[in-house]
Amino acid sequence: MKHVYFSFLILLILEASCTEKKAEANFKQNFQIEITDSLQIDYLGDLWIQDYDSVSQEFVAVTKNDQELLFIDSKGEITSNLKIPFEGPNSMQGIFLLSYRNEMLQILSSVSGFHFVTKVGDFKRSILLPYQYIIHNNSIDPAFSSIGEKIAYFKPASFGDEGIRDVTDFVKYLYSAPFLEVLDTVSMEKHDTMDFPKTSLYSDGNFYFFPFPKIQKLGSKWYLHFFYELKYYVYKEMGDEIVLEKTVDLEVKDAVLPRAENFEVAMEYTTSDQRPASILQLYRDKGKTIVFYKKGIQEELVKNSLSDPSVELDDKTFAAVFDEENKLIQNEIEVPEGLIFSRAMTEKGEILAKKNQDFFGTEEDQVVYYKLKLIDE
Repeated sequence: MKHVYFSFLILLILEASCTEKKAEANFKQNFQIEITDSLQIDYLGDLWIQDYDSVSQEFVAVTKNDQELLFIDSKGEITSNLKIPFEGPNSMQGIFLLSYRNEMLQILSSVSGFHFVTKVGDFKRSILLPYQYIIHNNSIDPAFSSIGEKIAYFKPASFGDEGIRDVTDFVKYLYSAPFLEVLDTVSMEKHDTMDFPKTSLYSDGNFYFFPFPKIQKLGSKWYLHFFYELKYYVYKEMGDEIVLEKTVDLEVKDAVLPRAENFEVAMEYTTSDQRPASILQLYRDKGKTIVFYKKGIQEELVKNSLSDPSVELDDKTFAAVFDEENKLIQNEIEVPEGLIFSRAMTEKGEILAKKNQDFFGTEEDQVVYYKLKLIDE
């Protein structure tokens, strides 16, 4: 009788094990990133697509010419262009961040604040920031996002920030200051929010080069990631505050970390002999988060390549996919090489990525943007 019971118990364990493996197999989906179409833009020179407006179904791009904007339709045709003057009526100095929403340009200038401009150059409204500021981020974030009736944007450094005596203090400030400033555009009252995540590599007391945070509001959540870290951070709104909800790791086991140094040597720190793992861009589509990243290359191999041109540095691009709850579904999805990812994504889930002519060793009379999609096979 005991022998029969023991055999039955073994069968139950084996059946449970098989069920777990089946469930695991069903969960592990086979996603692919595929090029589905392209924009062949007839433009001699260089341009960078900044944003996509689903109302006009147009992309807006900047060029190497100061304050020149191009509007491009879904077939790659340049429908119009706009040159914003530096002086006189309808002018500004420096386009730093740019959004295109409901056929209206939203621009953060380098010196004055926010401007709402039509595609023919008419200034409809300006929100001037009540202080002089320094923009210390090289990201391609939106100009601002809404939080209730207020606007939130990447917080510039003010000339009057207390406690910043030298460059070392300024760098430490970048590793600890809240990321966003919230502004009531009626009363002009403002406050800081979105604290630096304590779960980040950049919070361990070491210097890892400038963090270059990238912040996006996607749906009802805010997403933050740093350039040299394979994590992203999900924040939620609580009234006028934006608080950390979850830290999400890409779970890449062979990622190369940046070199840790003391803050005192920040200005001598170089990344010329490093290729740390990095997040290139993050998107949300149909309840899924798509992250494009590189694993990085070991520092010793990078140093060898500087003295020996025959040493090849192969740092492939991959994608990771997460579900609605930001749980990893699949990573190490291979991605076509030689692409520069823009912020733009269409309502069809098409991600716009530029063909890097330097990577392919070509010089073409047009600019090519590929449309990529996440395919669930």
